[in-house]
Amino acid sequence: MNQDFLTYNALDAALTLECHNAFWGDLSQGFGPAYAMTVDLLEPLIFMQTRGIKVNREAMEATKIEILKTSAERQEELNKLCGRELNVNSSKDCRTYFYVELGIPPYYNEGAITVDDLALQRLARGTAKRAGLRQAKLVQDIRGLQKLHGTYLDIEFDSDSRLRCSYNPRGTKFGRLSSSKTVFGTGTNQQNLPQEFKRFLVADDGYIFWEVDKRQAEWVVVAYLSGDANMISVVEASKDTHIHTASLMFNVEPEVIEYEGKVIGNNTDADLIRDLRSADEWLARYHNRLPRSMSGRQCGKKSNHGLNYDEGPNKFALVNEIEQGEAKRIVETYHKVYPGIRSIFHESIKRQLQKDRMLINCFGRCVRFMDAWGPDLWKAAYSMIPQSSVVDSLNIGLVKIYHDDELCVEYNIDLLAQVHDSILLQVPIQVAINPAAMTEIQARVYRYVSPNLHYSGRDFRIATDSKIGLNWGGYHKEKNPQGMREVKDFDELPKLLAEWGLEQ
Repeated sequence: MNQDFLTYNALDAALTLECHNAFWGDLSQGFGPAYAMTVDLLEPLIFMQTRGIKVNREAMEATKIEILKTSAERQEELNKLCGRELNVNSSKDCRTYFYVELGIPPYYNEGAITVDDLALQRLARGTAKRAGLRQAKLVQDIRGLQKLHGTYLDIEFDSDSRLRCSYNPRGTKFGRLSSSKTVFGTGTNQQNLPQEFKRFLVADDGYIFWEVDKRQAEWVVVAYLSGDANMISVVEASKDTHIHTASLMFNVEPEVIEYEGKVIGNNTDADLIRDLRSADEWLARYHNRLPRSMSGRQCGKKSNHGLNYDEGPNKFALVNEIEQGEAKRIVETYHKVYPGIRSIFHESIKRQLQKDRMLINCFGRCVRFMDAWGPDLWKAAYSMIPQSSVVDSLNIGLVKIYHDDELCVEYNIDLLAQVHDSILLQVPIQVAINPAAMTEIQARVYRYVSPNLHYSGRDFRIATDSKIGLNWGGYHKEKNPQGMREVKDFDELPKLLAEWGLEQ
């Protein structure tokens, strides 16, 4: 550390006191809870960014070689299909090829012709008048491989081969954390790491990863804010939210929605979906009720994720690549089965904003909205209470876990990362295989991260799920067998340890 660095930090500390003296009185006007949460978070965040996460450098280097090879092979295939070399990183070259040389009507983003990822998805998928283009899919693939290689696989790690970041507890308006490189220029933002990279982040020797994740968190908060009976019944019966939503929207039994989801999967080709349904005697009876270009469950999932904050048909159609007519039917049907979202939740938010432009979440966090009055302000405001209540409930749990000496000292559990609605920990294997210890630990952690929430006379909790693994990537039977997989409790651990080749 040089003198300039030390002087800068000294001035930071001195000026912070001056700022404190200037605005301390304003905290009594509703902003105290946000301040208190920020202060409480500092110590556990400093611990996590100091602790870091172990990186499997050997596997990462092997993947870098494989990515360069795969990227070169796909570029060669692309050039053959195009009849010339196509520069995937040149928007101009790609626009010229797809929209001029091939004569395809261009796609737009905010009024400008684009070949962004969404446009490439549409080009690759095709339309009723045009077959899908393999070239567009190859451009997407090559860009993705280049981003993975350049943005993530070339990250500068610390000398102990651990990934670290710098957390900002005031990173967003509604309380979500943000993160970035460390002050030494190493590491990266840990809030949006791709699954392809997360599999190189591994538990320390003798540990397993344990991720606690809030289940359908914002949707649950909206259910109780809106007072919608259908939504609340889903939460309190612990039903699959996406299946139940689709069942109500399309008037089809939940068992049919669940079965159809397994048959259709994530397919979005309307012709293929029609053929799959027609070939199944049971599903053929329901084809005309269900969406054309996705399974019923997928439609329920996309609706649950997108429509609570007043997303309109045009945006829903654009994001999900469906016709506007179908998008309009889906949006209106969703709000028919959950009428409380618009009539109670949205209207109550607007009434409160008319009073003083202030909203307060379930934990007393206050946000003032100063933008121009209208739909854009309202949509931002609709998300404030659900989003901030979820992250505050999680961060309250994070702080309690950190200060629990029995968890972190006696059982030697490590806090490693927080990602919006989940916390990553690592647990010594010898602790995890002790049924009595893990039953108590799991119950205590769940109690910390699922505090009681209260709003408009209603009390509720957001359920918590667990995932375990040896690396932070998602589980895949062939590609990542040691990745994170959902478990109900740690009784499954002995079987998984044997599968991973680890002795108990």
